Amino acid sequence: MLDSLTLYFASAAMMAVMTLLNFLTWRTNRSTPGTLLFIFYPLVLFAALMSFAIHGNIGSHITIILANSLWFGASIIHSLAISQFLNYRGKEFRFFIAATLFCGALLMYFTVVDSNLRNRVLASDLQHIGEAFFLLYLFIRFARQPYPNGSIVYILILTIISSIFAGRAFLMEDVNNFTLLKENWFSVTLLVNGVIAPMFYTTGMALLCNERREQNLNQLTAKAQKDLEIRGLFLSTISHEIRTPLNGILGSAQLILNQSSDPRDKPYCEAIINSAESLNLLVDKVLDYASLDQHNEALYEEDVEFKTWLHNLCLLLTPLAEQKRLRFELIYNLPEQACYYCDQQKLRQIIINLMGNAIKFTDQGEVKIRVELVEERQLEHRIRISVIDSGPGIEDDEIEYLTEPYVQSSAGKEKGGTGLGLAITSRLLDKLGSHLDIISELGKGSSFSFDITLALGELSLVEQRHQSKDYITGLDVLLVEDLDLNQKIAIEFMADDEHKIKLARDGKSAIELMQQHHFDVVLLDMNLPDFTGQEVLKTLKGIEHKNQRTPVLAFTASLSPDEIKEYFALGIKDIVGKPIKQQKLRQALSDSQNNQAPIIAVELSDVLYDETAAETLKSSFSEDEVSSIYNEFVLSARNKLIRAQQLLDEDKEQCIKVLHRQASTALQLGFNRYGSELKKIERRLLDNKPLKDALTDAIVLWQSSLEQYLKYVRSELS
Repeated sequence: MLDSLTLYFASAAMMAVMTLLNFLTWRTNRSTPGTLLFIFYPLVLFAALMSFAIHGNIGSHITIILANSLWFGASIIHSLAISQFLNYRGKEFRFFIAATLFCGALLMYFTVVDSNLRNRVLASDLQHIGEAFFLLYLFIRFARQPYPNGSIVYILILTIISSIFAGRAFLMEDVNNFTLLKENWFSVTLLVNGVIAPMFYTTGMALLCNERREQNLNQLTAKAQKDLEIRGLFLSTISHEIRTPLNGILGSAQLILNQSSDPRDKPYCEAIINSAESLNLLVDKVLDYASLDQHNEALYEEDVEFKTWLHNLCLLLTPLAEQKRLRFELIYNLPEQACYYCDQQKLRQIIINLMGNAIKFTDQGEVKIRVELVEERQLEHRIRISVIDSGPGIEDDEIEYLTEPYVQSSAGKEKGGTGLGLAITSRLLDKLGSHLDIISELGKGSSFSFDITLALGELSLVEQRHQSKDYITGLDVLLVEDLDLNQKIAIEFMADDEHKIKLARDGKSAIELMQQHHFDVVLLDMNLPDFTGQEVLKTLKGIEHKNQRTPVLAFTASLSPDEIKEYFALGIKDIVGKPIKQQKLRQALSDSQNNQAPIIAVELSDVLYDETAAETLKSSFSEDEVSSIYNEFVLSARNKLIRAQQLLDEDKEQCIKVLHRQASTALQLGFNRYGSELKKIERRLLDNKPLKDALTDAIVLWQSSLEQYLKYVRSELS
């Protein structure tokens, strides 16, 4: 065995290392209970070892009592440090202190009164066994589950120590001062307790602190996530609570504006309405953003034929780009039959946000969406989607903040908005495991791109879906319509069936487009800002164009018997009545490509407000978009009627146009009786019949219709 002197030096060196490591552990875990006290454990243990070494040279009762007292004190410090760490204050600790004091008393007795070295060693061994058993109890009972790694280290060394000291207590024979240092039991216990155990204790405490720190981090993460959910729930709840009185403010201000005869009330009511509208827009965006925090739902992935899906998405925004005379282009560099599993709702919102921004901020030039394959793997593709525009560009120091909520670029502040669009896009990309890359140069344009990994899908499912359709898809359609609402609805309906749409807002643009492009079908509004539909058709008969045989569908709410006869006399193939119904539009487009007889009937219930109109719109638009459409109409309806009254004597034709636009929108939004009344007034003006008080009566009818609509809104909110 090793000689005692070597073991003493090794133990002293180990105590010094243990002190340093314990100090470093405490430095990084200052707030952890027990770590500061644990620094003193090796220091007291070192003093005990030095006392034992001195006792070997002096052999005094005082040195042996001092050495054992320091050793027992180190044991108590060790046990107290572990108890503090585990926040343990049970009676077992008090029992351990009592047992240690009892062993100390025995040691004093066998040192001073009845000098017996073997009994002194036995008292010391009993104290070490008691310490080991007490700490084993703590780790097995309280620390094993929360601190598994540190517990393993401690349980292992404590088991070894209790076994060694129990073996020495029961198996070591009688000894004296001359034979003790030569005993193997003495060398083994000194090696384990003075050299090996300190390494395990230091390692164990470091592991315990690391595990506690990891638990604290997990708790902080969970708390942060909970706080995020609470914040999202709060924003969502408060936004809904704001919307209820906000709708009351909008409706009440509109009613006051309609009923008041004092012209001084008008600017105040309009200020209230404009402010409430701005607040309503902000609430809508906040709700969108809050929903991303509040919900952490799994991705809803489904099989999508990517080229067709992307093409249909572009059909929604192409007319908007063409209205600004921007060149819109889809650059598709994926396999033709590429089919992927993806959460198409989230991906759709991301792409529409980016494309909508590009069109909004670009006044001339082009907007492109590029889709390319970045990496091809066995069962998945990594693709890059980029939206590129030739807009004003973004300052370098603004780019890094653009995805933060409520932050806008200089161009964004000029164009208006809430500053939440890119923040919502960025959060959605996070959910899809991607991020937004922005490259921009002032005066040349910007590029917004992201990479996404998509699993390959089953193309056969898509092919089966196409085969099941019993109506025609993929037609080239010219939509001639001046009302924004009707444009949105018609484009949305036709994009569902993969039709390619070009948009004209007036008769002149329609004629130019028909001279430049060939279409499969023309959807022609019969009352346009510059020409009537009849005048457009008569003009086309006298000029060269590429659509001599192209079927024309009348797109109108004017369906009197005389008008219908006139439409067919002009060669119109079919009539799509307003309000627009998807099934009727779909059927008319399909029938236009064959000899099917037209179906003209339009069912319109005679009610102040038809609730099914809102449900029809919600099938194609989000709830927020539908709310915005209704708010825009409701807030302007009375002013439009007053404007029509003013124009009645000044400009009869312009008055008819205002009434026509109002009637079409009213019917589309479900204000059936009001819309029908406006159509009758329009017809009387066209026939040069007297109106008497028809417009005044229409204002009264609008008042009743508005009250019915507000009742419906209140019932929905409650």
